[in-house]
Amino acid sequence: MKNFLFISIEESVFIIFIAILIFGPKKIPEIARGLGEGIRYLKNAKTKIKNDIIKNNIDQTVKKKISNHQSKTEKKYIPPYSIKRNN
Repeated sequence: MKNFLFISIEESVFIIFIAILIFGPKKIPEIARGLGEGIRYLKNAKTKIKNDIIKNNIDQTVKKKISNHQSKTEKKYIPPYSIKRNN
């Protein structure tokens, strides 16, 4: 079983007990709801940033491919520097 933040079950129960003593049983659901909303907001922000980075990388690779293709097709004929002449 994977422990959250490397805390055992006994330590988790002790932390919850201390929280109930400090905040009271009526305030705990409000605190948990606020933490849940904060975590959800951070997760959505992380996903949005990740998608923007992926989209930006894809756009840059597509632009590079298009510019490489255009530069290959638009090359003008340039004769070689040394042309052998038959005299």
